[in-house]
Amino acid sequence: MRTITITPKKAFRISVEAENISPDKFASLNIEQIKSLTVWQGNRKIMLSDLFTVEGDDAPAKAEETTIRLAGDFFQVKRIGEGMTAGVVEVQGSIGMHAGNNMLGGLLSIAGNADDWLAREMRGGKVVVMGNAGNYVGGGYRGEKCGMRGGEIEVKGSAGAYLGEHLCGGSIRIGGDAGDFAGAANQGGTIFIGGSTYLPGAEMSKGTITVKGEAKVLPSFLKTEIVEVDGQAFQKYAGDLVDSGKGELLVGMGSS
Repeated sequence: MRTITITPKKAFRISVEAENISPDKFASLNIEQIKSLTVWQGNRKIMLSDLFTVEGDDAPAKAEETTIRLAGDFFQVKRIGEGMTAGVVEVQGSIGMHAGNNMLGGLLSIAGNADDWLAREMRGGKVVVMGNAGNYVGGGYRGEKCGMRGGEIEVKGSAGAYLGEHLCGGSIRIGGDAGDFAGAANQGGTIFIGGSTYLPGAEMSKGTITVKGEAKVLPSFLKTEIVEVDGQAFQKYAGDLVDSGKGELLVGMGSS
């Protein structure tokens, strides 16, 4: 396995767009070639090595044999792992917006927090966040009919609003709370929320949303039966009735 470590040379006041930080982009290049890849900071196009220290194994390898280790604070660095198909991106701290955009495979592992639009329109692979995530996790960008289509997202902490908006496939698992309108316009796939949320599943037509904690449920959902999952009772709803009513919402008993 080839390992490449990237470290910011200083804290960034202006955010950086770095879609070239990906196993697919690094795999066939030696270290000097990787240093010459470009990033954007504001309106300036500059080399990766102008902002980051790049160290590691020099010999090229396949993408699936490549690990990129991000050491330090990357919360102002956007689009890391965009479109990646294989390999590992290991973030030792936090990461900026749009990480894992259109991800097709591989593993994006984040030890800290993730900013908004994590794994936007993801199609495959796995994303694991040990901390919290922002708004629109697994969502679809403005004007897109589908957000996440496949793969897995796991956030150990909490997530922001519009979790899994326009979800068409795959699975999202949140350990803590989620913000307003989790699973809005859900068209397939599954969402599990270990804590509470507000108005989940608005305009959902398919898919399953499970809320272990409390949830305010829209009146356009039909209360059906009580089911038991892993020893806990859940109230089952069908909905959203304004959009065919074929979605399934489970909310921990005691919620309203």
